[in-house]
Amino acid sequence: MTEPHMDSTVRRVKTSELFELVPKIQATTARNTVPTNATPTIVPAPQKQYFGTLGQRHVICINGLPNNGKAFVAKELGWYLEFFHGARVEYFEVDRYADFGSREKNAYALLDDLQSFLREVGGIRASQGGDSDNDEHVRKMTNTDAGRVAIVMPPRMAAMASMDDMQAKEVWDSTWSCTNALDRNWIHKRLQASGQDHKLMFIEIELTDPGLLKQHADAARLAESQKLEVLSDWFKCSYTPLGRSASSEAQLSFLRYRNFRDMETHRMHGYLRMRIAQFLSVLRPQKHTVYLSRHGESTYNVEKKLGGDPGLSKAGDEYAKRLGSYAERCIQSNPRNGKKVAARLWTSSLQRTELTASYIPHPELDERELEDRTNAMEELIVWKQMRHRVYRNLDEIYAGTFDGMTEEEIAATDKRFREDRKVDKLATRYPHGESYLDLITRLEPLIHELHSYEEPLLIVSHQATLRVLRTYLLRDRSKPREKCPSIDIPQHTVMKITWDGWNFEVAPSTLEMKMKTKEWPPSESSRWCPEDAEALLGESEPPIGCEEWCWLGPDPKMFDG
Repeated sequence: MTEPHMDSTVRRVKTSELFELVPKIQATTARNTVPTNATPTIVPAPQKQYFGTLGQRHVICINGLPNNGKAFVAKELGWYLEFFHGARVEYFEVDRYADFGSREKNAYALLDDLQSFLREVGGIRASQGGDSDNDEHVRKMTNTDAGRVAIVMPPRMAAMASMDDMQAKEVWDSTWSCTNALDRNWIHKRLQASGQDHKLMFIEIELTDPGLLKQHADAARLAESQKLEVLSDWFKCSYTPLGRSASSEAQLSFLRYRNFRDMETHRMHGYLRMRIAQFLSVLRPQKHTVYLSRHGESTYNVEKKLGGDPGLSKAGDEYAKRLGSYAERCIQSNPRNGKKVAARLWTSSLQRTELTASYIPHPELDERELEDRTNAMEELIVWKQMRHRVYRNLDEIYAGTFDGMTEEEIAATDKRFREDRKVDKLATRYPHGESYLDLITRLEPLIHELHSYEEPLLIVSHQATLRVLRTYLLRDRSKPREKCPSIDIPQHTVMKITWDGWNFEVAPSTLEMKMKTKEWPPSESSRWCPEDAEALLGESEPPIGCEEWCWLGPDPKMFDG
């Protein structure tokens, strides 16, 4: 059969997409160069946040048996690549390409859409209005944009559950489901034949652990469970694992991830592929609970000064005492059943966060006293509750020469700085200091560590740092990292975020709207108190995959000490 025609025309992008690699402040500077600069630098050198995907096109095919966490892996990986590496990510769900007339036509339909996405460009020549039909212009555009990552997701059990058995088998047997070596080789050859420079990678998820299998089975809806029970043997017989077929797959780059614990890699060349392997190695489907808390009010907050290393005000110290009580009753214990919970504590290296955490108790508990035993406790008999770990990565954004100054003093010193931040608060650096993009870079290692923990974690940090962390943990693709500088971080409030391998699209707290409408903070009578924890005994557990705000107070404006 003659292959469908592939249009090689490069789609021209909108003006708003042209400077993918350039922070707005640098783009503005480049456009307003001095008159004597006849041939200015059009696009400054990329910052570290883009190194992994600079100009590259990646295709990642997720495969494995049904109901084993593939959607979780795909979505978490895509968000990580968008947030920390600046990639443009698009998902292609195989079951949405099942109605084009035949198996082959379905495969080509997905291939067409995937290649159309990968052909999008936004690099240097696009910013200069280069000729999209000129090969040299196209090459330069694709070599200098933010890169594209296409993630192909196999048929979802939710989709197959609504089909009859024959339809479900046909969808599962789609070429892009990657269930056998012939189909995987077909994908490899077609991408090679396109003439585009793609980096193709397969990620196979395998579950054999009884506990994980039970978790996935329990999380499935009734219709999904019934369909899986009927077709389970057929799925297993029709699937050939990567690298286990009679025909060699030595030419393929792939990663096999077993039980979210053991990893096998093959031909994993290149920076981004190795970053993907590192990220997946810490990804766990078990329930995660992270508590975010800004430090108590500091003396510099009272004086409206930026940065520095001040202590706490009287109101800040009162919050620290209340946080200690909250941590003991609601983090170190499960108030709904009264059992002890192994928990962790991180703070920055600045004294206002350490002082905020100073009232948190650290009892040593025998493992038999704990509600659950976690993987981190395999070699431990005694667990020290919320052992204090200090990370400089969690320090506040460094204001450089403006450290310790008020906004008025900054405006008098540098009238342009405020205007620059209005143009691009994300990338504008304080003189000799940091930007929000710098924060994203230094927080990435902690995100890897955070994903690997099962124990609830309390992070006591600073407004700018928590803006980045909260934006990442809420996983709202409509609010990418460009909106980090404007996200709400309430004072004297604990923000609890939960997720697991089935509930990973987190719903933000409904109380956030009260901050936007200037109805925050609540009154002192509305604050959390120890009696609230006691009242929860016997209550059912809250849903996973949501954010809860708990106002501890006090309101600094109303606190008289």
